Amino acid sequence: MNLNLLQTTNALKKQEVNLLRGSFVVFLLISIFNYSSIESIKNNEKIIVKTLNQSSQFWVSSVDASDEYLVDFGLYAAQLKNNVTPSNVKLNFAKLLELVHPSSHESIKQQLKDEATQIQRYSRNAYTFNVTKTDINRKTQQIFIKGGATRWTNSGKKQPQRKTLTIGYRIDNALFTITSIKEENYE
Repeated sequence: MNLNLLQTTNALKKQEVNLLRGSFVVFLLISIFNYSSIESIKNNEKIIVKTLNQSSQFWVSSVDASDEYLVDFGLYAAQLKNNVTPSNVKLNFAKLLELVHPSSHESIKQQLKDEATQIQRYSRNAYTFNVTKTDINRKTQQIFIKGGATRWTNSGKKQPQRKTLTIGYRIDNALFTITSIKEENYE
């Protein structure tokens, strides 16, 4: 009788082990499926922002953004850089530096510092920039902003110069950063 009881107990233990192994495999498969689903959602997620005036909306994902989003940031950067006076140039450039990617921070900081020194040297001048056209090149990750740069002095408004502001950008984890700023005259 003890042998019969021992065999029955042994058979029940084997069934229990097999049931636990099967449960473990099922839980493992469910966990793998959940992980892949979460990663897929994370990589394909787009945040859609609708502005208060309800006239436009834009989206941003982990590595890309809508044209409206890029243009808005480009125009903001252009205004900070090119609408300055000797009294606000350091504040504007400090705000612009907050948008700069860490890998480009030192070079752009030096570029803006040199420009601020030049603007403050001529303390009676003010500078404005009127945007006429914007364009985006997603392959090179650049925003092109064309417009007229005007210098105001005590004697009045000087002839506007046509300029193109080229802003290099990156989007990492839905964060817009500036990688380069170049300004060129055009005809």
